[in-house]
Amino acid sequence: MSTIISLVLVATAGLVAVSQYFAYAGESVSETSRVRYMWLAFSIAGTAVISVAMSLTYSHPICFILYALLKFLKVLTMCEFVLLTQEMVDVDRKYTSMFITVIAYSAVILFFVDTIMQGGELMKSPFGVYFSPVAPWHKALYFIYYMFYVTMLITFVVYRGAGIYRKCEKHDLMLLLFVYMFSAAGFIAEQFIIVYSMAYIPIEIIFNLIAAIIMRRLLAYHDMVTISRKHFEKELDEGRTDVVFILDSQLRIVYENRRAQVLEQLFEDRFVGRKITDVFEISSGAYSQLCQSVDETAFGISADYPVNDRHVNMIINHRLDDYNEILSTVVFVYNMEDIDKADNLVNDVTEENEEEMIKNAVKITKDARVLIVDEDIVFLNVFQRILKPYEVIITRAVSGKDAMEQIENHVYDIIFVSYEMENGSGAQIVTKIRAMSGDYYSQVPVVFTTTADINDVFMGFLEAGFNDYLEKPVSKRGLNSVLTRWLWQRFDNSTAEDTSKENRFSAQYNELNELIGDAEKMFEGKKYQLLLFCLKGIERDGRLLGLSDIADLSSELSETILFEDMERTDQLFNKLRAGVRDALTIR
Repeated sequence: MSTIISLVLVATAGLVAVSQYFAYAGESVSETSRVRYMWLAFSIAGTAVISVAMSLTYSHPICFILYALLKFLKVLTMCEFVLLTQEMVDVDRKYTSMFITVIAYSAVILFFVDTIMQGGELMKSPFGVYFSPVAPWHKALYFIYYMFYVTMLITFVVYRGAGIYRKCEKHDLMLLLFVYMFSAAGFIAEQFIIVYSMAYIPIEIIFNLIAAIIMRRLLAYHDMVTISRKHFEKELDEGRTDVVFILDSQLRIVYENRRAQVLEQLFEDRFVGRKITDVFEISSGAYSQLCQSVDETAFGISADYPVNDRHVNMIINHRLDDYNEILSTVVFVYNMEDIDKADNLVNDVTEENEEEMIKNAVKITKDARVLIVDEDIVFLNVFQRILKPYEVIITRAVSGKDAMEQIENHVYDIIFVSYEMENGSGAQIVTKIRAMSGDYYSQVPVVFTTTADINDVFMGFLEAGFNDYLEKPVSKRGLNSVLTRWLWQRFDNSTAEDTSKENRFSAQYNELNELIGDAEKMFEGKKYQLLLFCLKGIERDGRLLGLSDIADLSSELSETILFEDMERTDQLFNKLRAGVRDALTIR
């Protein structure tokens, strides 16, 4: 009867261990933690299954083979507990590797001692089969082995963890202590029972199961406070052309958007892994504000980027955890230039390199369709005049109603909207644009022009769905930066005629046809840098036209080219070419 009870108990423990994995897999954030926990849960379940099998095959030679496998699974369980904690506490990997190596090799040595020197034998009790060492020195060897396991855990994991965990996380540090207490106690208790010839119970399986259940709870909390890309999909969207960094609580850059990746290549300046203060020169006052602000209200600071000698404006937005401490920080980086005030709200100061600056920009801006919305006729006139050298096609609107009529019936590559207007604010106009159905209305770049301090109105900008801003008076250099930042992926477009509402996207289809043709030439000539420009245009038109598959393929193909995976590049390009041709055929 006791054997049946024991077998049922052990089998139940194995099933519970497996159920713990499937319960955690659905909510896990880290793929590494999920895989590690899978190995832990299944090694405990495997230990239970083998324990049952040994009871059923006792006295058969296969029982000793099962014992060897049981030994391996016990070592695997020990190691997985440590590896699961490695990311939670600041333990040097060399110590972890040393711990696992010693435990694994010691287990192998012990097994050979058991086998070759016959220092013990397999015994059967009503509650299962176990290996009992006979010689006193052999018993001492087992005792030293498991005590080493406990000592290493306390020294390299628990003690180190206690030193770095925040005070507000004492509860979770206690969970970590319980995990190792139950794990170590299970091994020690079972060995104690065997050495002192007490009634054997497979208590190690039960204790490891309890430790795994606590570990699952600890992992769930750790996942909750772990910074993940999926938490910042909007900030890291590849369509953004401002620079966005995601920082951890130590101000280290852990993620960056596509624009930052481009800058890395241009300036050969790696960002991820470095502190934001190592990338930008931040004044002591701004640094204090950055570190001491502990709410989620966005605020602005300024800094210098020494690599290209630029002064930049940063919008800082902290994200707090459940304990109201900074979990992560989002940093938006905008260009900020010194400007001279002028009565007409446009800085028309001549710049030494203005001609060269505009000449380079025209390659990007030529024939772009631009809508400018403002109630101030003087501003519209002057703004239109400084836009003219960029060879863009300009449409003006003097009210929100006029602007919405233009937007409903025409396609624009970029829209400038005055934030301050008496008859309907610019924010209301942008909100209406974003609410319209279709990818075009959610993707079209909208730039606010404003006389206000950006730090005072930034949250309003975010809520409205803006893409960028220009301070009034508008500097030529600032305007040049905005135009090239948002139109850099464009090719010359000869089809700039206004279209009716029903045929609104015919220009985009024509452009898409030209782009795929150019892309084929670049691909065949292996001119991959030029191909990247084609792909950027295809991705833009794909999103505007609602062809998300084509847009996603273009984005994936761009990354593949950057990583120089030529085999994958050939496959994706053929797939993209076929997709675009099909879309053009059935339009």
